[in-house]
Amino acid sequence: LVLLFLFNLIYMTYIAFALIGVIGSGIGIGLIGMGAMQAIGRNPSASGDINAKMLTAIALCEVPGLLAFAALFLVK
Repeated sequence: LVLLFLFNLIYMTYIAFALIGVIGSGIGIGLIGMGAMQAIGRNPSASGDINAKMLTAIALCEVPGLLAFAALFLVK
């Protein structure tokens, strides 16, 4: 019974850490988008260059969230 409790406790901590990773990735993507929209608002003529850099930054920010999500399936 104690081992079952410890296993569930360990599994719940993995879930909590993965949730933190996914939430952090979402916050980062939101901040990147906010910064890009502010930059486009200040200089609309540079929107193409800003969009390309924004998409690259979003792709780099998405990777840790996807890895955290995939870690949930690797644990069990």
